[in-house]
Amino acid sequence: MHEFALVRSLLSQVAQIVEADGGGSVQEIRVRCGPLAGVEPTLMREAFALLRRDSAFVEAELVIREEPLRARCRRCDQTFEPQRFRFRCPHCGSVDTITESGDAVMIESVVVGG
Repeated sequence: MHEFALVRSLLSQVAQIVEADGGGSVQEIRVRCGPLAGVEPTLMREAFALLRRDSAFVEAELVIREEPLRARCRRCDQTFEPQRFRFRCPHCGSVDTITESGDAVMIESVVVGG
């Protein structure tokens, strides 16, 4: 399950952010996750619960906001939510589209206490 590797990387990034900001105790980590990220939010929460136990993140809470998949048509410039991962523009029928959101796991914020 690659969620463990993902959470390890997430905790490492958060530790760097906190250190660069002067330190403190991490209270909350907010991430957004889309359906094309290849991540199961439930497994990510379980991995976080296990990996935070013996770390500086023992008090931290992981909040995952599941983000919808959105694409934009390069032909007509309309934004749409692909249904069943079909990236055909519902406005003009083009398949020349780009993903705008829902394809990554991103840190949104880190809440640090004294």
